[in-house]
Order: sequence, then C-alpha cells, then structure tokens
Amino acid sequence: MRRTAILGLLVIPLAAQAAELESRALTHYIPQDLLETVVRKEGWTEIVLKPYNGVRKGDIARIWSGGVIDHGGGNQPGVNVAGPQGMGDKVQADASRLSLSQDVKHGFALLFKTDDGKIHRCAPPGKPLQVPLTTDGARLWIGFNDQKGRYSDNHLGRGRRYELDPLWVRIEVVRIVVD
Repeated sequence: MRRTAILGLLVIPLAAQAAELESRALTHYIPQDLLETVVRKEGWTEIVLKPYNGVRKGDIARIWSGGVIDHGGGNQPGVNVAGPQGMGDKVQADASRLSLSQDVKHGFALLFKTDDGKIHRCAPPGKPLQVPLTTDGARLWIGFNDQKGRYSDNHLGRGRRYELDPLWVRIEVVRIVVD
C-alpha cells in the first residue's frame, strides 16, 4: 500500500505537466436584426470579436447555429427553407450564379471566413463549426450565399409571419492554455 501511494505521488505530477486547459474568452450571440441584415444583403458582414486580451494567434472561433432561413422564390412564405448549413448537394440553382462561393455545397448556406480567406459553411445544428484564428487580431466575417440579385425576399424562420424557428448563431472564442 505504501509503495502504491509513493508511486502515485511521483506519477501524478508528471501527468499534470502536459495538461491543456480550454478557456472560453468570449461568448457572443449575434442579434436577430443583424442576422436579418446578413441574409438580406449580398456580401460579407464583419462580426467584431472582442475577447479579453484581444484575439490571439491560436484561438478558435467555435460557432453554433440553428433555426431556418427562408430563401424565397416560392408563391408562399416557408416553401423554400433550409438550415444554416444550406441545402448541400440538393441545390437546384446554377452554382455560377451564387454570390459568395460558387461551390454547390455552399448554396443557400450561412458562410464564415477569416483573414486567410478560407470559407467555412455552418455545421448541422447541434455540432459546432470550429474556425482557427491564425493571426493576432484576426477578424471574422459572415454572409449568406444566395443567387446574385435574389436577396430581397430572404427572411429568418418560416411561416406566414416568419415566426417559426428563426435563425440563431452563437460564437465562442476559445483559447487553449497549456498548464
């Protein structure tokens, strides 16, 4: 018993030296009016990230999303809806007419990009999208990938008054600290 206790006291500090701690530096819910502007505007909108001590190289933006976006084009509201991850391969539009990314998988999806220019599509609801922030003071942009000139009929949610299941987005800036 005494040997086990001594061995435990010697092994535990060695294992604890390499521990990585995850610290959430910022939690930010994007307001509904800003999301409505994003889905009704062609182009990118900057999301200002202000965690404590600023954005550092190696931070991770963890993005959670849910709800639906009505991307119009139907006789009634709520006919053409998709989640924030878009329609995937089921897009029936011409990919060359999409405004932010011509990738078919990005059609009618909420997209994010950072300073490096790489475009990320939202993950399915319940799973986070993890975007690495590669520089100090990195910035994050959000946009909705619809066809050029078709943004005016987009709305958050579905139903006649768009009250059912509106889009929501939460952004966390996570910092990994080696202890």
